[in-house]
Amino acid sequence: MGEKISLAGQELLDDIRGIRAGAPHRRYSPEQLLVLVVRKNLKKSQPEFAKLLGVPVGTIRDWEQGRKQPGSAAITLLKVAEKHPDILEAIAA
Repeated sequence: MGEKISLAGQELLDDIRGIRAGAPHRRYSPEQLLVLVVRKNLKKSQPEFAKLLGVPVGTIRDWEQGRKQPGSAAITLLKVAEKHPDILEAIAA
């Protein structure tokens, strides 16, 4: 193996191990996982990530906690942030 795992990947792996051990667990939607993984891989706090995407920090919290789902435009923006964070950094500056 020898591959490094991202912080978000490690947290998911820890959750899986907890589930197998009988610990209570959360269920994540694909959209929640996208928001969480992209933000954590970019090493951004919720306020920093909200500023990068141009949305209120409450929106990021709602997406991550599953209270609301990002729309299709937001999902596209999240995918851009995942693959080309430098572009968003340049726009947000």
